[in-house]
Amino acid sequence: MKGITSKHADYLKHINLWIKVDDVCEGQEVIKAKGKTYLPVPVTFGDGDEERFKEYLSRAVFYGVTGRTLNSHVGSAFNKLPDFKRPDDLEHLDRNADGSGRSIYQASQHVLRLISKHYRCGVYVDYPQVAPSRNRAEDKLKNAFPMIHIVDAKSIEDWGSTIIGNQKKTSFVKILESVSTRSADGFSVDQSEQYRVLRLEDAGQGDFIYTVQVYQKNEKGEWVEGVQYIPTDYHGRTWSYIPFTFCGAVDNTDTIGNAPLLELAEINLAHYRNSADVEESGFIVGQPIISMPNITTEQYKIIKEDGLAIGGRSGFPTKVEIVQAEGNNLAKQLMTDKWEQMKEMGARLIEVGSANKTATQADNEDSVQHSVFSLAVSNISEAFQMALRWCAKFSLPNHDLSPDELNYVISQDFNKPKFSEERAKRLYEACVGGNLPWMVWYQYEQTGIFSEEKWEEIEKKIEQRNDGSNNMDE
Repeated sequence: MKGITSKHADYLKHINLWIKVDDVCEGQEVIKAKGKTYLPVPVTFGDGDEERFKEYLSRAVFYGVTGRTLNSHVGSAFNKLPDFKRPDDLEHLDRNADGSGRSIYQASQHVLRLISKHYRCGVYVDYPQVAPSRNRAEDKLKNAFPMIHIVDAKSIEDWGSTIIGNQKKTSFVKILESVSTRSADGFSVDQSEQYRVLRLEDAGQGDFIYTVQVYQKNEKGEWVEGVQYIPTDYHGRTWSYIPFTFCGAVDNTDTIGNAPLLELAEINLAHYRNSADVEESGFIVGQPIISMPNITTEQYKIIKEDGLAIGGRSGFPTKVEIVQAEGNNLAKQLMTDKWEQMKEMGARLIEVGSANKTATQADNEDSVQHSVFSLAVSNISEAFQMALRWCAKFSLPNHDLSPDELNYVISQDFNKPKFSEERAKRLYEACVGGNLPWMVWYQYEQTGIFSEEKWEEIEKKIEQRNDGSNNMDE
């Protein structure tokens, strides 16, 4: 089947950019392994000068700014544990949400990494092919649990949508999967590929049914379609939509834009190329050179035959000088300029030893980057809340749960605030004046974080303190 390997036009447009950002985030070893892909051969090298290019490549230095910035962003987004509420029947999500051993917290961190590098990823919920259960005990005996799968944008090769009523719904998703098969003796592993196709098919009379079909290669290397499977919910009813959503940096639609880290990755690579030129220049002009401005042809023949000892006791009948080429700082300056650009685009979050900044400066610098990642984590929270609903529909008799029963929200308060002596002083004065309970000042002194209690609770503690019923602000 030739059609199964076809790819969406937007996929073909962006796949090389996704690979590039992946490579940059992996670091120097991966970048150098790609050779001329990221470090073009200078025109001055000429054709076929492979040995010189190998030296040029080996001396170049790639700084892993993009990868470290990504880690910093993820760490900032998850410096507080997400607010996760669920019924006991979904407790497996705490330890294994995606079927590969990631908890729901780790799975959401993985999504943020993918969004940062590729702009989007897929979030897909499935359930084992088992018959509907008669009770919860039977469910546990089957060891069947709904799983939240995170699908890399590079694996979603094609997709489509349809209009049903006045709603746009995903109607087609084709996912490339890698399957590992261990040999009979257990000492080797074979890797193969398969396609998982999710469809929303018209069943007539305005009804639609969600189906799943897997395509694999036969012994001849031909793609063969597997049996079409129709998933059902807890009650054995078919689904009228695909439990799949895109999760993106701007919104959770099928639109694709530039990844948040793409521009930083491009500058990181340009900085790498400048580094190669700086190291090459330093190698060539960094060594002192012997100069004999007044040498004759006869003297040159003598040197070629007998050699010339520098620092020897015997002299040579002409003027001999040791000269040093002047340095060219252009490439070095270009590196410095790009380093500053990278700091402005996010690398400053990992900058070590920078000068102290005012709160206003720090807030202004963080606003652009944090607006991007704040929106991303908001989209992730929304996608995971949808996924939790689908999990509940697969495994619970009643999946219509309130946010107090089933919810997942990632905090958008990225930065841990810096301790301010001025603020601590003002809090102390407010406590002395009876306008705040001492608990607020004490908490700030210990953690640098202002109390998150509601004002009604603060007022209650002030009243308790004033009437003597709670002197310790408990």
